[in-house]
Amino acid sequence: MIDLHSHILHNIDDGTRSLQEAVALARAAVADGVTIMAATPHGASSVSTWTRYEVDLARKRLAEVRAALAHEEVPLQLISGTEIYGEPGALERLQAGALLPYETGRAVLVEFPLHITPQAAEQIIFGFQLAGYRVVLAHPERYHFVLRDPNTLLPMIERGIVMQLTCDALLGVQGSRMKMLGELMVQHGLVQILATDAHGLHLGRVPNLGAARIRVAQLVSEQLADALTRLHPEAILADAPLTPMPPSRIRNWDGSRYA
Repeated sequence: MIDLHSHILHNIDDGTRSLQEAVALARAAVADGVTIMAATPHGASSVSTWTRYEVDLARKRLAEVRAALAHEEVPLQLISGTEIYGEPGALERLQAGALLPYETGRAVLVEFPLHITPQAAEQIIFGFQLAGYRVVLAHPERYHFVLRDPNTLLPMIERGIVMQLTCDALLGVQGSRMKMLGELMVQHGLVQILATDAHGLHLGRVPNLGAARIRVAQLVSEQLADALTRLHPEAILADAPLTPMPPSRIRNWDGSRYA
């Protein structure tokens, strides 16, 4: 399996706190069935108080973890990336080399403040797309506009935005309501990849892609489970087309508490 969202790099953001913790996280990922993991620390932004992100530091940390994994014979391939904070100026920082896209291909992982409107999110994403990047939207299930109405994701998916559901949400780690939403998103084709957003054993945010894969197979099919955890991530890293499950509307979702 391929995990395109993690905070495995040590002492750079709110992820692992040491090289030893990074190796432990890698071991847990391998035990879970992951062969490729993207290291996607929070990128520098106008609101970043929790990250020391600089491209040179991210590359240094990546090299350190790769060397440790090779020394410890942990069979996990790490690739670079960034969880880019979606705000005005982010595209320009990416183009200037101050943020890293995924190491292979022309894809970027983007997150937004939870209260962003769909219109504002689409405008920022459209800028990335016009510049030739494929956008993977991190944890869409958390944004208030999605919690109010998950169907707002439909036009975004039609425009080629890739939705990354976090495993914790699907598995109930974030509560029963989030679990219900995650399951409905999977069943209605509103998810194109699964990822762990693992931060480290110290936070209890651990590799669990295998369990999420099993849950998708139970909810829909083994074929979809393989697509969300292997085939689609492969396509994203190779700039290849995706063949996702056709999305459909979720009916009778009560998002009134987020109105």
